[in-house]
Amino acid sequence: MSLLRQAASQLRGRTAAAAQHQQQRLAGNLPVKPNKFVEEWGTRREHVENEFRWDAKTLMTIALWVGVAPYAVYKGSIGEFNHVDRAYNRSERAMLGNTK
Repeated sequence: MSLLRQAASQLRGRTAAAAQHQQQRLAGNLPVKPNKFVEEWGTRREHVENEFRWDAKTLMTIALWVGVAPYAVYKGSIGEFNHVDRAYNRSERAMLGNTK
């Protein structure tokens, strides 16, 4: 039950923060019909410092892109180098993280 209350509280906080900012028309004086959703997205994008929240989801996303993804690319590259070296009967290269 408390999780529902917490989620409702966060939702109210986000909608209140979005309501604080007046919607801006990004199209200028061009003869176009503005899309309400595009204009709202543009306004929220400009005020990201008021919308950003530190929570577990944000922390996991940052950890994934800062730590796990580069590590996976690096290990894949090292594995490919070692695979090719073994295929051509060469000794494996001494690289960072390569224990051989």
